[in-house]
Amino acid sequence: MMRHGIRPSRMKTVLLLASAFASIPVIATDAAGIQMDLIPSARVEEGWHSNVFNTSTNEVSSLATRVTPGLTLQFTTIDNVVMRLSGNYEKVWYHDSEANEANSETTHFRVDSTGDWRLTPTWSMLPSVFYINTTDSFRRTQLVPSGDPVIPPVTITNYGDTETETFGGGVRFNYQATQNTTLGMDGHYSRQRFDTPADNAALTGLSDSSNFGAGASVSYRYSPRTNLGVRLSGSRNTYDDNPDTNTLSGTILFGYQFSPVVRLDGSVGAQHIRRKEGEGIPEESDTTPAGSINLSYKQETFTVILYGSSAYSGGGGFGEATRQYTAGVTVANRFARDWTWNLSAAYQISESAFETDAVDIRTINGSTGVQYRPWRWATVDLTGNLQRQTSDAQFGEDLNNYSALLGFTAAHPFHLF
Repeated sequence: MMRHGIRPSRMKTVLLLASAFASIPVIATDAAGIQMDLIPSARVEEGWHSNVFNTSTNEVSSLATRVTPGLTLQFTTIDNVVMRLSGNYEKVWYHDSEANEANSETTHFRVDSTGDWRLTPTWSMLPSVFYINTTDSFRRTQLVPSGDPVIPPVTITNYGDTETETFGGGVRFNYQATQNTTLGMDGHYSRQRFDTPADNAALTGLSDSSNFGAGASVSYRYSPRTNLGVRLSGSRNTYDDNPDTNTLSGTILFGYQFSPVVRLDGSVGAQHIRRKEGEGIPEESDTTPAGSINLSYKQETFTVILYGSSAYSGGGGFGEATRQYTAGVTVANRFARDWTWNLSAAYQISESAFETDAVDIRTINGSTGVQYRPWRWATVDLTGNLQRQTSDAQFGEDLNNYSALLGFTAAHPFHLF
């Protein structure tokens, strides 16, 4: 039995929005300076999964086959900034008869960029969009972006045996007012929906939610290595079953280039959150410190990124705002001409902003793998994944999920211009 959670009408909207994000810099930039490639791909994966139903008890494990066709449109500027508009569809078949009802499908779209896309000599933009529609909640936690420079922190909570649809999009514009002064504007929108009203990870049910916000900043470069600035922002979280919340933030921005390959960026400040009055729910507010940090080491063949954040989040899935603490690391290393390895790990704490016993979830996600490229168009990889989740409050339960995968990917770029 295959569970179907794909919604064609919403997928069409996401595709149009993602295409719009991708077309802005291409239209606004001299096309002669852009390289455009179309990259079709196909992936086949065999692996073992420890908890195919994402349950806290009576776990069922099984071998599985995953097939993933995909397509990427890649733009590269003359200064080697790369923007990708990519999409793929995954289908998973479990081989154990007890696991057949967990057969799943996932649709994933992503727009991301390796750096700011220069529109004019004084204007630049950085877009980010993601869309995930899946019948496997563990897969959602693997695909949501972590440490994204545009989109606010996303929850990596596993919601158990439920179908989820998650969308997030944002864009940041920078204007070079003077040689050392930069003005910034940004906006974002996210939406999370559930097709199953109750599940094993949230016995009282899940709540659809959305979040939208905007911000403005000004920064000054004091030296070739140092910049400081301020940022003001606001956002609104809406829930289908509970009162909305509004959040205001004020932070000091900082950045320092230690060397050509090491850079530190971050922010520190405060957030004020207010929950509206609802039926049987009083109006409440709170103010707490907030901030983020990103430390990167980037060479041609070796990259390490450490990130962390502390902020209110409205998209936790349980119908109320949470205080979210996130820390993570990503590593990528090409240690030989055709060999690479990677590592990513994230730890997140989600606690209720107002209710003391509603949400208190701790989640650890980890993944590591080795890739070998025998030909220019093919890659063979071995990957291991883990997730450990604990809950000490009303919502959510303890969940563990592990997988080991052997995959083969074929991809070939076609140069368009």
